[in-house]
Amino acid sequence: MDDIEPLPDEIACVTQPASIDELDPAGYLRANPDAARSGRDAPTHFLAVGRAEGRLQWVNESRIARMRARKLRRVAFRRPPVAPAEPGLPLDFLSPEVIAAFGFPDAPPISAHQYPPPLMNQVRGNRGALFLDLGAGLRHSYQSNVVNADIHPWVSTDVVCIGEDLPFADAQFDHVLCLAVLEHTRRPWDVAREIHRVLKPGGTVLVDYPFLQPVHGYPHHYFNATPQGCASLFTDGFDIESLEIGGHQHPAIAVNWILTVWRNGLPPDQAHMFEALSVGELVAGPLDRLLAAPYAVALHPEMKRVIASGSMLKAVKRGSAAKPGAAPAHDPGLVRSAVAQAEAFVTQTASPEPDRMARLAHENAVLREEISALRGSRSWQITAPLRSAARLLLRRPL
Repeated sequence: MDDIEPLPDEIACVTQPASIDELDPAGYLRANPDAARSGRDAPTHFLAVGRAEGRLQWVNESRIARMRARKLRRVAFRRPPVAPAEPGLPLDFLSPEVIAAFGFPDAPPISAHQYPPPLMNQVRGNRGALFLDLGAGLRHSYQSNVVNADIHPWVSTDVVCIGEDLPFADAQFDHVLCLAVLEHTRRPWDVAREIHRVLKPGGTVLVDYPFLQPVHGYPHHYFNATPQGCASLFTDGFDIESLEIGGHQHPAIAVNWILTVWRNGLPPDQAHMFEALSVGELVAGPLDRLLAAPYAVALHPEMKRVIASGSMLKAVKRGSAAKPGAAPAHDPGLVRSAVAQAEAFVTQTASPEPDRMARLAHENAVLREEISALRGSRSWQITAPLRSAARLLLRRPL
């Protein structure tokens, strides 16, 4: 079958229709599961939402299926997929138990970034080498020598799996790419061990790991890491050649992203007040004054979670009650006191919380503001800096 038509080493996976004339309805709905679930047909959704948001559509699916079959013949697996392989589809190693345990949605938010030029040049210049792109998302082009692994069967996905338990046999790959993925894994240390296992001796891994980035989810967001934390995952069995801050990881991006989320989480009047602040006003004043300012008090609770400086957890150990007379493992009163003191430190100078009706009115105003413009949706605004960072990444070397 492969010999019917010679295949190139690279095939376009997606296009971005600019007009209704360029729209492929079937490819558009497959690339946008939310559009398919909305009940609208592809042209209606595209004109109402997709064109403004720059939505993509899948292309070249039959040619990609042929290349996938040829590519996967180069790969050895340590276990069979959960179901027999279907022609044209990726191999699926996600059992229902794993899907439930990890809380994967049916259609996670799409991540569709291109490789930066230096990395693309490496892939194109080493066609004999086999790359694993772990957590690939939806790639714009499909490469003959890159095995794309992801939790969702996008058009460019070759293997559906989790990074903590890769289905590949040992020492399969010359290179592993793990780009903006580890923060979305529940156990990044296990992912690092799996990367080591599937790499050939002398193989390389390229990891892009965020530190000061707000919460973003494909489909969840668990662990950011300092550069030292990133390196700690790859000390056993690896020789670290470099640990750098790329142009796409400049502090300006973190500051811009956080401030953008903050602004978007405010009612319109407070958002205008926030935009008029100077950097000096944000950093020079006492912390208690900042916390009491209207643009701090009025921040929407969901946006606060996205850019919070930390979180505070209280949990209770499962199991039977302690025997009578046994000393408790902890004093609940002390725990409650510590929590109360921490909360008081944050809120002692803040304005009182509005009553329930006022809070509901504020949340309704936020929702009306989001609905009023196609590009004003919260998800679109939150991810705007991420898209800007991706565009910057394409222009700068790693």
